[in-house]
Amino acid sequence: MRTVRTSRTAGAARTSRTVRKAREPHWDNVRFLSGTLVLVGHVIEPLGHIDGLRWLYITSWAMRVPVFVVLAGYFSSAGPLGRRELRQLTEAVLAPYLLIGLLHTLQLRLLEGHWKFFTSKPAWGLWFLLSLFVWRLLLPYLAVLRRPLTTALAAALAVGYLDDFTHTFSASRTVAFLPFFLLGWKLRQGLADELLRTSWSRNAAVAVLGTAAVAGWFLRYDIDTSWLGMQTPYQDTVSFAPAWAWGLRGAVLVCGTLIALSFIRLVPKRRLPLVTYLGAGGLFIYLLHPLVLRVVFHFAGLRWVGPWPEQLAVLVFACVLAVVLASAPVRWLARPLVQPRLPWLYAPEPEPPGGGQLAPRAPQSTHDTEPDAVRPADAEPTGSAPPRR
Repeated sequence: MRTVRTSRTAGAARTSRTVRKAREPHWDNVRFLSGTLVLVGHVIEPLGHIDGLRWLYITSWAMRVPVFVVLAGYFSSAGPLGRRELRQLTEAVLAPYLLIGLLHTLQLRLLEGHWKFFTSKPAWGLWFLLSLFVWRLLLPYLAVLRRPLTTALAAALAVGYLDDFTHTFSASRTVAFLPFFLLGWKLRQGLADELLRTSWSRNAAVAVLGTAAVAGWFLRYDIDTSWLGMQTPYQDTVSFAPAWAWGLRGAVLVCGTLIALSFIRLVPKRRLPLVTYLGAGGLFIYLLHPLVLRVVFHFAGLRWVGPWPEQLAVLVFACVLAVVLASAPVRWLARPLVQPRLPWLYAPEPEPPGGGQLAPRAPQSTHDTEPDAVRPADAEPTGSAPPRR
């Protein structure tokens, strides 16, 4: 027995080491950079009257949330949702939504003196978790469609005509950003594999981002930021005939897809000092930064921001805050909120026929052991691909 235990222990240790080594630096890099850009976007959003910062906000939009949603789809499995999958999804997505929403409630009570509970209308930034929960539940059903991407795109364009699809339960964003989620899932199935690896695609990606930067400068005041959020009905955001409003959202989705894929293509695939390490905390950046920014805006504000040195100081502050939130100490402290464990909530798994023990299931992803992984590989990158469908 001792030999067997030692062998199993050694095997488990080797498996654990293999899992840790299997992380793909490319996706850690993408996750940290996109998470940092989300933070930067929220910092400079109130400064939309300043030319340079408004240009940065509009130009970097597709590199922020759309990339985060693509990553969520890339590392999602379309397999059936059994007991373990539903438990993991609840612990990694739904529980953080409720716990961090409660923190927002307490923070508003302390800072502003009133109670505001976030249930049907998500707190700042938490719409992503609520939408992710719905996307993961729908993915096994969408995966059996002949053209899931086309179906999702049609739904995203049509939902703008429905006045009832607004902020409640993040309904409008859930449908509008669904094409990005399915795009990520399709990429994992092999869509555009060669395209994202060929040398000429690097030059094409540079051209796309360069064109977006130039166009963003000239159109910075012509682009309504509500178009990018895609959570408001067409009748409230367009000034032309509503019958053609779908074309505007279609253009946003197409441009967002091209820019997001170009960004992912240009992010280095090799391990980068500090950036790759901090990539494991990408979800911490996303979920925790609104709590910090609310305090900063309440006590310091941004009225002092004027000339370019002050604008640069704001950007430096945002980048430093991203590094801090992705650091190991913060991840350790915030893990009970971002990645809670709730064994007391679930009934024990039934034993298989014959009274034997259930065989331990191998982790579906290399990120199952990481604090910011949305298991089973729902929103955080992995090193090993799930079964393709």
